[in-house]
Amino acid sequence: MNKTNSLFKSFLLLSGFLVFTSNLFSQNNKFVTPNAFIENVGQYDGRDWQDDEIKFAYSHNPFYIFFTNQGLTYRFDKVIKNPKRVKGDTTVPKRINISELINVTWLGANENVEVISENETSNYYSFAIKNGNEVLNKNNVKGFKKIIYKDLYDNIDVEYNIHPDGGVKYNLILHPGADINQVKLQYKTRHTSVKDEKISISINDLGQVIEQAPVTFYNENQQEITSKYELNNNVLSFDLGDYDHSKTVVIDPWILSPFFNSSTAVWEVETDGAGNVYVIGGETPMELNKYNSAGILQWSYTTPWDTNTVWLGTLATDNTGTSYVTSGTTPQIERIDNAGAMVWHTNN
Repeated sequence: MNKTNSLFKSFLLLSGFLVFTSNLFSQNNKFVTPNAFIENVGQYDGRDWQDDEIKFAYSHNPFYIFFTNQGLTYRFDKVIKNPKRVKGDTTVPKRINISELINVTWLGANENVEVISENETSNYYSFAIKNGNEVLNKNNVKGFKKIIYKDLYDNIDVEYNIHPDGGVKYNLILHPGADINQVKLQYKTRHTSVKDEKISISINDLGQVIEQAPVTFYNENQQEITSKYELNNNVLSFDLGDYDHSKTVVIDPWILSPFFNSSTAVWEVETDGAGNVYVIGGETPMELNKYNSAGILQWSYTTPWDTNTVWLGTLATDNTGTSYVTSGTTPQIERIDNAGAMVWHTNN
């Protein structure tokens, strides 16, 4: 597979867990909300460009994973200068968002698979959702550290976990009597058509997606079992050596490691009378996070604005923890209370 000029140069699927080039929010002034599987209450609808209902989402802005009963979607976004804009033309935005997606479907999986969430996070999420000219708010949205696809295939589960060092780790669990030959993943790529977007899938190559041999072992004693991938016409399957089908087997398949450049800048920081800290940052879209005086995230509010068309105006927080966020290019302002709920949004 030839290298391409895609804006996302490397998308690696290796044995292990999902890792990123950027770190969690720390003293380096980077704005990254701690990772979780966030339940979808409408804020992610349609983001995977499919009709399937999104159950959960992993948001590592500008990289996302959307989970449905049928599979998952990897989405990469990036804000670039609008190549169609002529200097001085104010009728089109200066910057525009471009996207690349990989839709992954579990072929032949059980239609009634149960998706279970576990290990709820202590912080919660709040989202501004655009509905035409109206902006609605969904608050107290839960996040989790683990989701399980129970009986995705007969006697086969898939577990996704938030890794403590960052990223997503997941395993295929083969219970006694499972048939690994049932498991097949179909990959389809999609993208906007603005400038140089393209993504490829290959095995043992230097494209955007690289498949390496998975690590497979017995759950009881970690004894390794030989295993490898097979990729034909963008359908991936597993080839295991001889093993005892009466025992539980774990296939530890992938590290997904996308390398991308995007702003993780902190735009403004405010405090309230109790010493809580309010931080706004990110790009697509901008987020407002509340940390207590010990630096522990309390909630994350996703604004209706990104930085390609609407720059941040300002953030102001009073002693009670009420925050006011304004747009920098249009006459819009929001009031967010100290529990992360949008009290009002006005376009005037």
